[in-house]
Amino acid sequence: MNLEQLETVLAIIDKGSFRAAAEHLHRSQPALSASIKNLEEEFGIQIFDRSEYRPKLTEVGSVFINSARKTLEASYETAKIAKELGQNKAETKLKVALDPLVPIEAIEIIAHECSRPVIPVVLIMEKTVLNGSHSLVIEGKVDLALAPCPFDEERIEKITIETVSLVGAVSRKLLQEKRKPDAEFLRTHPQIFVYNKDTDERKDELTPDPLYDGGGPKIYVPDHSTKLRLISNGLGWGRISQSEFEQEKDLVLIDKKICRPYELELCLMKPKLRPIGPIARRIWAIFEKKHRLQNK
Repeated sequence: MNLEQLETVLAIIDKGSFRAAAEHLHRSQPALSASIKNLEEEFGIQIFDRSEYRPKLTEVGSVFINSARKTLEASYETAKIAKELGQNKAETKLKVALDPLVPIEAIEIIAHECSRPVIPVVLIMEKTVLNGSHSLVIEGKVDLALAPCPFDEERIEKITIETVSLVGAVSRKLLQEKRKPDAEFLRTHPQIFVYNKDTDERKDELTPDPLYDGGGPKIYVPDHSTKLRLISNGLGWGRISQSEFEQEKDLVLIDKKICRPYELELCLMKPKLRPIGPIARRIWAIFEKKHRLQNK
């Protein structure tokens, strides 16, 4: 048995047929079929039921495929680590995508590690909005990212560093004599969003629905700090982190029944298959250790 045979088995399952798998792997169908036959004969098992038009896993095959996936994932991880270990020189430049809600303590760890080598590393922090960061990691435009990560993104490895609660807030300047904001108040005053060219900030889930369906003033700003300043100065309302709300004395919390809070998981992210350099690995190890200690 070899890794090529395991990749062949998985390709047949994922692509649905021997022919599609052969095209995907750029191999002839007879060669692919012979590879599977040799694997089955080697262990005296039948992985596929070939009695129907499309191959199906046998009961034994279903058990085998689970182990095959784990074995291939381990081999990919080993190959990635080997490539990383082969990089004898530290990075001269480290690019990190950074969400504005990331705590300063996490940023300090990265900055400190980049200043430790004999030749200091140029640290470039790129500002991103919400889900924009993981795409930069996948595309190789940044080495690491500190930002929210989609739960179903298989091309990313992540370590949770903090969960931030986002709450609706409005300034007393905007409220004026009104004691607390109600649905009608929110409908008639601007809601402030951070705008990203790929994806707007997630729409607030407000009730009643007409707050959205019926429209209402909206202001889109280029970054989170501008959003916070506009809210603080009474030019609109929107969601900010709980800690930001507590630091701003002139803000009023919007009732969660009309502006529902949500939890935002901030993560350190790296590519799952592409290798990273020694300094990025060291930063990853630090956050990994912190995560283990927090979850003991």
